[in-house]
Amino acid sequence: MDLKDLTPTTETIEVKIVHPVTKEPFLNDDETPMTVEVYAPHTKQYKSGVYKQASTRMKMSKIDDIDFEALEEAGIELLAGITKAWNITFDGKKPKLTAAKAKDVYTEVFWLKMQVEEAVNTFEVFTKN
Repeated sequence: MDLKDLTPTTETIEVKIVHPVTKEPFLNDDETPMTVEVYAPHTKQYKSGVYKQASTRMKMSKIDDIDFEALEEAGIELLAGITKAWNITFDGKKPKLTAAKAKDVYTEVFWLKMQVEEAVNTFEVFTKN
């Protein structure tokens, strides 16, 4: 056994988008599966987003009332920041990935946000060889 055997073997998570009810894969017009690729929790890209989100929450904690809309926005910003690539059709187009477009998509397609979050939360870093 070697300690290096228990280090992550991948930096990203590929999320295959499925219908939120039927679980059928979503396909683009060219028959390719719709996917979103995000950085895994152990990466510097993911941690950077979490640190930014933590700073936002710390600032919000100084306010008497919790702004739940701002918390939701912080979650969307985190996902937009950790999204590395995608192969999606949105509003009849295959949009280029930008932070702004990712925020739009995750905001409007709320169930996609939930699928990506679930994939991140259930990502298994350690796998048996």
